[in-house]
Amino acid sequence: MRAGEILELNTFLAVARAGRFAAAAVDLGVTPSAVSQSVRRLEARLGIRLFSRTTRSVALTEAGEALLLEVKPALDLLAGAERAMTESRQLAGGKARISVPAVAMELLLAPILVGFRQAHPDFRLDIVVEDRLTDLVAQRYDAVIRRGDLLEQDMIARRISEDDRLILVASEAWIASRKGLKHPRDFARERIAIRRPRSGAVLPWSLVRNDEALVMRGASALVAENALAARHYAIAGLGVALLASRFVDSMLRDGTLRCILPAWGSPLPGFYMMYPHRGQLPPPLDELLHRMAGGFKVTAHGGTPIVHDG
Repeated sequence: MRAGEILELNTFLAVARAGRFAAAAVDLGVTPSAVSQSVRRLEARLGIRLFSRTTRSVALTEAGEALLLEVKPALDLLAGAERAMTESRQLAGGKARISVPAVAMELLLAPILVGFRQAHPDFRLDIVVEDRLTDLVAQRYDAVIRRGDLLEQDMIARRISEDDRLILVASEAWIASRKGLKHPRDFARERIAIRRPRSGAVLPWSLVRNDEALVMRGASALVAENALAARHYAIAGLGVALLASRFVDSMLRDGTLRCILPAWGSPLPGFYMMYPHRGQLPPPLDELLHRMAGGFKVTAHGGTPIVHDG
């Protein structure tokens, strides 16, 4: 059956219920003329008169009553299916599952969770803190948070933080026990390395000072599973860690850690929330994104403008 034929049957049902063309037009959000034309087309197609019309009222003929008995259950079934899908979407919108790296959890998500929960007490947010790169679709995540250099091209990515810088940090005790540190090679074997989130291989240190670039591989003091562990090792005086400036900011301010050789470092992309193109964030999750961004204005990513109005 064609879409236009279903529309004619739906108009017929509206007139039968309302008892007047004008009232049916109001219910359907169209003009009385459109209702009248639709009924005439249906009658012409079926070759039978469905309504007895007077200047004041409209009544079903015997054939019209027979058609009503056949059509009404079918159209009610279609309407019920539409309502069920709408309710299903609303129910799904009442929860979300997201994957978040430990650094983003600490810097972006943890500070706003109390306010978010107070605003949405019935919204169930399942947060999985992990630094490995999971398959968003296969693991049934609604969204994931990743650095800008770890995004996937077939996803929507919305920036939620500024770019950062990797810096060298160590504890006061470690620094005091070593004199004359002038170059990263001076503590090459005491660096605290971190595993790659994708392959599990140990990440080299990539450092830049003005026009000088340095890549450090090979033996290290410790290998940490993530930045959180690397920070703990550095605080404990076990070596030097290369970490995001924002991630160690409070430790630098209270003296728990110190930045060494500050001229050396490397740029670090900011965080993005990423989700499938075919998906649409539930409104509370979209609000969570805005809260994490804290008014940060998003520029383009991947050649496509990504608007974030804060």
